[in-house]
Amino acid sequence: MKKGQLLFSIAFLLIGALQAKGQEKPNVLMIVLDDLNDFVGVMGGHPQADTPNIDRLANQGILFTNAHSNCPVCSPSRASFMTGVHPTTTGCWGFKHPQKNPVVVGSKTIAEYARENGYMTYYTGKILHHPDPEEAWDKKGIKKAHGPYPTNGKTIVPHPSCPEGMAHLGALDATFAPLSDIPTVAATDKTPETTGWFSYSWGQKPKPFRYKNDDDREKMVDEKSIDWMKKTMSWHEKQSGNNPFLFALGIMRPHTPLVVPKKYYDMFPLESIQLPTIKKKDKDDTPQLGSNSRGWQAYKGLVEGYSDPDEGMKRYTQAYLACVKFSDDIVGQALDIIDNSKYKDNTIVMLFSDHGYHLGEKDELWKYTHWEETTQVPFIVSDPRYAPNAGKRVDHPISLIDVFPTIADLCEMKGPTLKNKNGAEVDGHSLKPFLANPASGQWTGPEFAVTVTDSYKSKNPHQMHLSARSKQYRYIRYGDGAEELYDHSKDQHEWTNLANNPEYASVKAKMKEDLLAYVPKKIKQAQGASVKSAEKPNAETWKDTYFKKHPEADTNKDKKLSWPEYKAHKGK
Repeated sequence: MKKGQLLFSIAFLLIGALQAKGQEKPNVLMIVLDDLNDFVGVMGGHPQADTPNIDRLANQGILFTNAHSNCPVCSPSRASFMTGVHPTTTGCWGFKHPQKNPVVVGSKTIAEYARENGYMTYYTGKILHHPDPEEAWDKKGIKKAHGPYPTNGKTIVPHPSCPEGMAHLGALDATFAPLSDIPTVAATDKTPETTGWFSYSWGQKPKPFRYKNDDDREKMVDEKSIDWMKKTMSWHEKQSGNNPFLFALGIMRPHTPLVVPKKYYDMFPLESIQLPTIKKKDKDDTPQLGSNSRGWQAYKGLVEGYSDPDEGMKRYTQAYLACVKFSDDIVGQALDIIDNSKYKDNTIVMLFSDHGYHLGEKDELWKYTHWEETTQVPFIVSDPRYAPNAGKRVDHPISLIDVFPTIADLCEMKGPTLKNKNGAEVDGHSLKPFLANPASGQWTGPEFAVTVTDSYKSKNPHQMHLSARSKQYRYIRYGDGAEELYDHSKDQHEWTNLANNPEYASVKAKMKEDLLAYVPKKIKQAQGASVKSAEKPNAETWKDTYFKKHPEADTNKDKKLSWPEYKAHKGK
């Protein structure tokens, strides 16, 4: 053999060896649900929850029963799990655009990191709350959209069949109805009568959403995402060579508006709906810092909108269960796409939600609190290499910042995770030890999961609202120093606040000490860029501006303008 031929043969063999190695790298399907709490069959959050596909995945993998969001609202939660950096490090814990936070922007997302490690990256639906940088993804699918909604001809509005007391929350959070309940919005002196459902993207005019019946209609965003996933996986199989993939599927439901085809509502007849387990006056032993929260306003508007408060809760619970069932069907179709492909035995599937959701517990009907209903999330990891442990559960507390390091570890990704000097190192820890040994993995992370929400008082992490969830306890420390403590071994619903119980003084002291030791005293300061405290949500900003102009609106003279006071004064 000539020297040139020999070199060519060696090179060919080396390329073949590298390609074979590439084929051996596992693929990743990351399924992200929106606002899903423990209303999942295998989690037992509601006796009527019907999720055979999520249950099926749990039986194929490991279910983490004590998993928590690091900030229980969409935008900061997604920024944290995509980067693996805790909100108390970045200061991204409220409603400010994460792409305006230099620490978040300076940290690689798991998609960027995977791409640098030879992965093809695809996403569809809602992964980050705001668009991801172009360099993160090889292909982008269906854009996120929460609708459809009713419209008044100019903008989206709440469904006319929903309680008027929820209307001030806007179309997104005040709408729950089957698609078959086609809305007709009455005419006003400024808008015409408008009938039908409409799709809507921020800043754009509503567009008609075609619906005649469940069998003759336009597909919803999640259904379009599944179609796109199927086409993309077929393309990948034919075109990508030996590159492994990371596919992120963002499912919009059960986020509001709670609108899905009628057949899903029909699966949960209103007369047979069981209400969530709720204790009356459950906030009486809490600091009640959320007494005027958005969740409280939604709950109050719902139950006061019906002659029988239970009817309102039954209707809303029916709507939520229907949306969970719809989401589970989407999950099932995604799993089938993988199972019916050549990637079945070489794909890691990770499923979780960005945070939970209150359905009346502690008089809340939203998220962004520090109680179990909104911090706890479903979290499942199925890796074919750990099939002997399929169906097992882990009750050790973990959190969503563990997503990034777990994927990186399981896929043997290497390299720096910072994009520039403003970025922060990953705060999360790999869950791989629990996959190998669910009973007692060699965990290197903390013994509790930490959650933060904005107190709007400071940019100091220690002055935010904070909580720590261990195996047995939940400890909450608010920005003003007020506290709550719950013992989950005796009180799974968090009905009894033990913060002032002398028998638990040492437990509370230790939880407080550990929490404040974990949380940095300052957020990471970006070089050459200022990092401001997270902004209030737009609605809160509008209310505060109104209060400055109309201080007389504060009728009870507590120096705060509540939403009912705002609404009453503006109505005059």
